[in-house]
Amino acid sequence: MLPRRKLPTKFSIPIAALAMVFVSIVAPGPAQAASLTSDQIALVRSISKTSPVMAKLVEAALSREDAKYRAGGSGPTGFDCSGLVKWSFGQAGVKLKHGSANQIKQVTRISKKDLMPGDLVFSGRSNGGIQHVSLYIGDGKVIHATYGSASRKNQVRIDNLDSSWVMDHKAYGRVKI
Repeated sequence: MLPRRKLPTKFSIPIAALAMVFVSIVAPGPAQAASLTSDQIALVRSISKTSPVMAKLVEAALSREDAKYRAGGSGPTGFDCSGLVKWSFGQAGVKLKHGSANQIKQVTRISKKDLMPGDLVFSGRSNGGIQHVSLYIGDGKVIHATYGSASRKNQVRIDNLDSSWVMDHKAYGRVKI
């Protein structure tokens, strides 16, 4: 066995400092989340008047706007569609399964006219079943994680509910809180 040699002082790095660097790289905290705009803050405050839980999960989703799309991802730095929904509900203390086919089984079906912030919008191609889920945030908008096209990035983004962003809306649902 070789004798232990002490590193010169200038190369000694306290373990705590290494741990802090590791944690900041591996598990980004709130400081690295997207800052909410004044309109988004007003939206969250408005939602909190009727449902603090829904306000918290909408705020969580909005904080991840522009996060990268990652197939099978459930946060906090990369998401697929159902992973964003699962993670956002989790931040509000509500457990959901991963996968839009699983999540549609965890909601009470509602009509489009009854949508409220925090409700889920399930979509799919016209000739297929449910393939996508997004989170309704109010004012005719959804936030969702979607893979892009030549003109759009793979990311978490906000879109108008009635725009032709990807697929046909197949169902709307509300998670019982």
